Amino acid sequence: MKRLITLSKIKLITVMLLLGFSIQAQEYSEKELQTKQTVDKFFEYVGAKNPDKIASMVAENVDWYIFESKYMPWTGHRSKRAEIAELFKTLFSYFIDGSEKLEAQSFLLQGNEVAVFGTIERTVKKTGKHFKMPLAIHITVENNLVSKFSLYEETLIIEKALK
Repeated sequence: MKRLITLSKIKLITVMLLLGFSIQAQEYSEKELQTKQTVDKFFEYVGAKNPDKIASMVAENVDWYIFESKYMPWTGHRSKRAEIAELFKTLFSYFIDGSEKLEAQSFLLQGNEVAVFGTIERTVKKTGKHFKMPLAIHITVENNLVSKFSLYEETLIIEKALK
């Protein structure tokens, strides 16, 4: 049985190579590598919960959008770097420190754009309610800074946890 599985894998790889599929890691352009480095550093600062460093990774004029909710003051449009540090200070203040878990399941990179798909979970300080939900983030990088940020999440799940 083990030999049969090994032969099947070899046949599959051979067919993939004959059809032109590559089993090697994706090769990125220099621009894509810079974009990835910028986004990695941005998320490193988010993970460290450092609002000032997060803001330092954002362009002075930014197109920032998180679907708006009257219950979540960190949501809505932002257009200036100075607004981003305050946004994250507010966001971090609503949740129990250490309760966050972001799991990136897919990471797509093309040119200066990145899309991240995954899940996030947190526990609300005020209510003690825990939630987990899917999310998608679209980021554009220009001059090694985040120039556009769009977050798509299930706002109703967060609103229920806040109430």
